[in-house]
Amino acid sequence: MGDVAAEVGGERTQFRDTPMEVKAYSTAGMAGWAAQLGSPAPEAPRSRRMARTGGIASISALLLYLTWRIAFTMPLGGWDHAIAWTLVTFEALPLVGLVLKSITLWNIDCHAPEPVAEPPNGMRVAVLIPTYNEPVEVLAPTIAAACALEPSHETWVLDDGSRPWVEEMCASFGARFVTRAEHDHAKAGNMNHALELMAAEEAAGNDPIDIIAVLDCDHVPLPTFLTATLGWFADEEIALVQGPQAFYNSGAFDDDGISGEQGLFFNVLMPSRNVPGAGPFWCGSTSLLRLKALREVGGVATETITEDMHTTLKLIRRGWKTVYHHQTLAVGLAPATADQYLLQRRRWGMGAMQILTYERLWAAKSWMTWRNFHEYINGTLWWLEGIATLIAFIIPMAVMVSGAQTSTAGPVEFTLAFGAMFWIRLWGAKRLMRHQIHWPTAFALRIFRVPVGMACLWWLVSRQSLEFQVTPKGAAELRLRGRAPRILIVMIAVVAGIILYATAGVFGLVPWRTSPGSTIAAGVWLVLAGVVLVLGTLRIRAAEFATSRRSAHRVTINVPVTVAGIPGQLLDISMGGAAVRVAADALPESGRVLLELPGAAQIPLDVVRLWSSSSGEYTASLRVRDRDWEGYRRLSLWLFHTPDNALPGFPPGVPAVATRESA
Repeated sequence: MGDVAAEVGGERTQFRDTPMEVKAYSTAGMAGWAAQLGSPAPEAPRSRRMARTGGIASISALLLYLTWRIAFTMPLGGWDHAIAWTLVTFEALPLVGLVLKSITLWNIDCHAPEPVAEPPNGMRVAVLIPTYNEPVEVLAPTIAAACALEPSHETWVLDDGSRPWVEEMCASFGARFVTRAEHDHAKAGNMNHALELMAAEEAAGNDPIDIIAVLDCDHVPLPTFLTATLGWFADEEIALVQGPQAFYNSGAFDDDGISGEQGLFFNVLMPSRNVPGAGPFWCGSTSLLRLKALREVGGVATETITEDMHTTLKLIRRGWKTVYHHQTLAVGLAPATADQYLLQRRRWGMGAMQILTYERLWAAKSWMTWRNFHEYINGTLWWLEGIATLIAFIIPMAVMVSGAQTSTAGPVEFTLAFGAMFWIRLWGAKRLMRHQIHWPTAFALRIFRVPVGMACLWWLVSRQSLEFQVTPKGAAELRLRGRAPRILIVMIAVVAGIILYATAGVFGLVPWRTSPGSTIAAGVWLVLAGVVLVLGTLRIRAAEFATSRRSAHRVTINVPVTVAGIPGQLLDISMGGAAVRVAADALPESGRVLLELPGAAQIPLDVVRLWSSSSGEYTASLRVRDRDWEGYRRLSLWLFHTPDNALPGFPPGVPAVATRESA
């Protein structure tokens, strides 16, 4: 792909075929995922050294702190001694996780085959796009971009909503429209129906499909999606190629200004699994599967609501290999509100519990390597972390209420020791995780693991049947702020009450008097818990994460355009239309005009509003006409397959939706 570099925001950034240093990508004006548009490459030596140093520093700091606690601060004998050991055991729990994470993240080098112009061995490819009830603004760019991909392939739109307008759009774009009479097993059933159609057509004498690529209906493929990944299938043992899931709606609920909460998973954890015996798992979208392998395991798994991860286990059991291709290949929409985020995470968590019990992952299996076992048992049990978080609230509270002396250290001494340990752990963990974490956001989102963990635990007890719930996309009827789950409000009240009680105990205002040192020992954890609770609740209630009446994500980008032949400046653009500023009032107040974007064909749009500013300039609000499929297609390709040199300051290959100012 060549070595392409660009001066953006005063920083020189390599985008193609350069050593991969996974870090916080803060170049002004461009999304972090744009740094991964080039081919995968080895991690930069400095990044590797800093990551390993961070892991060792985190482990060492915690070990030194625990040694100090046990050797110098433990009360002697009796009730106090037992309670103190309870608190120290709680403080030691992260040690195992730190060691395992340091081992698995010791190396995250990535490699990939050379891009191909044609599928290996003459394979035929079909891109599958399952959909249910998403609006045209979400669905159109995915279908249009998929149809425009190279090399030659088929695009199948699997509509479980059986909508006539989707069929009409598919015919215009050149995609095949597929629906079914019975809508069982949600997305998995939808895909299996397509596999049955392929088998029937193959039996009727049609050329067989060899590879299927899968895209969620909101994940728009970039031009390299197929050419960069098909080369993997020259290896006859590979069943799955999984790519990262990047998101273009900056300002999503989990957005941390770096790469979002899932950036850690796709930029660090998944690359670390790209080694023999680890088996990266299918993540549902931005993926390619060998049809022969999928048929061998009976199609997409329907026994659980996390069909992707479950199908991967079946593939591994049959001896197939899975790989991870660390390159931005498609961009989608992350949950924009707290309710969407919680719905999605609950589905993932309870689906993981189904896999845990259905496959009995805790039992030894001859077909699983130790790394398989570690990754999959960790990937399922992780969803119970909310229970551990809840326990982390309860233990310090119980210690403080008990009045037990849990530390003989003075308040200043304990605060300094704890603070040093905690800061070094944060410093080291951030480097171990290649800077793909923003602690304030991470702490705010952590509290959501409590309701998710409780839902998972409830399912393990009740074993109720689960239905696949689609994460809603598109506009809401009203703009409403998020509501904090009731348990979070209760936890805030309890934590505040316990802190007040313990403070009163120091001054002898309650029956059980506590020493300042003991209060500090448990109190620091409660204060941290309170901070996490408040951060999470404030994030839920923030206006920026309220529901939106917009049906399309808007990209704020300023480039010269012409509208109705008049020079102007693009202000923002979305799949719904655009806003343009012009110097004259020659534009009509209504009717259809032609918008010419840099490097693209003219797009017919309707003028819905025209107003003047105090400077004498006019702003026009333009909208795509309903069912103008060619207009949607041109708009989609300009936003996601942006012509080279169309955006000043952006290197070739970076789409318009990569601008950080999108909202």
